[in-house]
Amino acid sequence: MDNNVRKKSRLGRYLALFIIIDLVLLTACIFLLMKNIYDKKVYEMKLEEEAGTEIHEITVDEEEIADELEKITTSSVSSDDDRVKKVKSLAERGSSALEMLKVLFPQQLVIADEGAFHFYDINRNLKKNTYDNNCFSVTDENRMIYTKDDEEIGYCGIDVSEHNGEIDWEEVAADGIDFVYIRAGYRGYGSGKMVEDKCFVQNIEGAKTAGLSIGIYYFTQAVNENEAVEEADFILEKADEYGVDIPIAIDVEKIDDPEAEVRTAALSKDEYTKNVRAFCKRVESRGYGSIIYGNAKTFMMLVNMSELEDKEKWFADYIGPNDIVPYFPYEFRIWQYISNGTCRGVEGNVDMNLAFY
Repeated sequence: MDNNVRKKSRLGRYLALFIIIDLVLLTACIFLLMKNIYDKKVYEMKLEEEAGTEIHEITVDEEEIADELEKITTSSVSSDDDRVKKVKSLAERGSSALEMLKVLFPQQLVIADEGAFHFYDINRNLKKNTYDNNCFSVTDENRMIYTKDDEEIGYCGIDVSEHNGEIDWEEVAADGIDFVYIRAGYRGYGSGKMVEDKCFVQNIEGAKTAGLSIGIYYFTQAVNENEAVEEADFILEKADEYGVDIPIAIDVEKIDDPEAEVRTAALSKDEYTKNVRAFCKRVESRGYGSIIYGNAKTFMMLVNMSELEDKEKWFADYIGPNDIVPYFPYEFRIWQYISNGTCRGVEGNVDMNLAFY
């Protein structure tokens, strides 16, 4: 073998060695993120039994994980890993740590709550939604559409309460809105008192006159099944009086008010789940459909999803400039995708929804 051949052979070996070292360093960077999360003991792991499957929840301090993300995003290590590339791109655009964590941990749901990130393993036993993320797009009016095989699928809706003020329903119908959810009432999270929404009557009468498909919802703060049935009876009285076209919704939300004494704060997942089932069972016993409204906190932190597989879901998850697809692997019928939408006939911002069928 002549010298030129030997030089080329050595050069090839060196190049291969550098590539291997580069990949090892990249792997080490990602591993360090996980190692620091675990070794610094800034998390607590909770194991729960759900339909015979262990569900892992890891809670991590926001500041600690932000420091580790910065190490990765500022690393000089080159990479062909698409996830790392995307994370660095998000960092360069000033995206939040939550957005980057969603990319780094695709097999988990990542939720930010009360100064910490919560990681939930995706339960393979639960039904998954079959929506194609490539089919979502946003119009110039900030309306979400879902197009498959060149056909637009889904219906455009809004949901309103007394906070939206007086509404011109004829204008709403003329603005391409197909359906509306109207708050019928709520239970105070401090007082426990049941209250009818101040604008319920004028809203439902106006929406019916405008020819919109109508659903109604109730904001629950029931602490037991008896109260959940009481809330269901409250909204059923409204449904019987005015009529509804789409499932009656129970609004289940985690109250993030550190200064308030929230009456449902001490409820376990089992208790919350039983209350939701009691509400839905009562509604269904009267011939109406039921649907559960909530966000990722609702379905991961408050209730047991495996006990609600047979119930339809109305999922809230707001789009951002870097992401216009729902961040939820499980089945849902309606997606509330933005809270600051605009609609003719409604002053100020309004919640926008896309119903898939």
